[in-house]
Amino acid sequence: MRLPGHDDGLESRCQAFLLHREERIAFSHLTAAELLGAPLPAHIREDARLHVSVPAGERAVQARSVAGHTLSAWNTISVRGLPLTTPEQTWLDLAVSLDRDALVALGDWLVSYRHPLTTPEALAEIVRSTPGRRGIMKARTALALIRTRSESPAETRLRLLIVDAGLPEPALNYLIHQRDGGFIARVDMAYPDRGVVLEYEGDGHRVQRDVWFRDIRRREQLEDLGWRVVRVTAADMQSPTALLSRLSRLLWTRRE
Repeated sequence: MRLPGHDDGLESRCQAFLLHREERIAFSHLTAAELLGAPLPAHIREDARLHVSVPAGERAVQARSVAGHTLSAWNTISVRGLPLTTPEQTWLDLAVSLDRDALVALGDWLVSYRHPLTTPEALAEIVRSTPGRRGIMKARTALALIRTRSESPAETRLRLLIVDAGLPEPALNYLIHQRDGGFIARVDMAYPDRGVVLEYEGDGHRVQRDVWFRDIRRREQLEDLGWRVVRVTAADMQSPTALLSRLSRLLWTRRE
């Protein structure tokens, strides 16, 4: 399995830990997610412990700088020779420590159409098969909000802001073409029936001149076709009232 953006230091710690263990173990929870390169909030990464699971009925690992866990369904994967809990199990385990939005963002990343590590169906199955465990209600709530076409945690948070405000859910990473069929852009979010586009502007859009110029040209092309483009920044996400009000007005006034 791929290991995108993995932490070499963490991987080395895990390899060293395995040298001294004979029992069945799997790296789990935060450790498994980090080894997979998953997007996680900065505050949860402050936990420097190795999270290690063993099969239910066996004694949890007790060692310095280790958080020991037991796993009722022993189903693991191997990543660069390291035993990890499955992506589905890792997502469910983190339901205890992540808030809803971060759990949805993690789920979006795991099922992304660009690099899927699992499927929405597999996440639904592990939720269904483990009732009563800690975090299960949050996992059920998050499961209903996971989408395969979200490409970043920022896009996930923006979509959740919109939906939580009672506005319609936008199409994600929507392809827009010229009237003759020529490709123009894949936009972050769109309301095709209202002719409204939302684009999240990260720092790369601001500080990279070529990206900035390309964005200007693309916006002009979209506006020439009648689309209204709403540019969203980190500041809008922190104080979203004005953004949500503007979006609501646009969706209302541009109804078919």
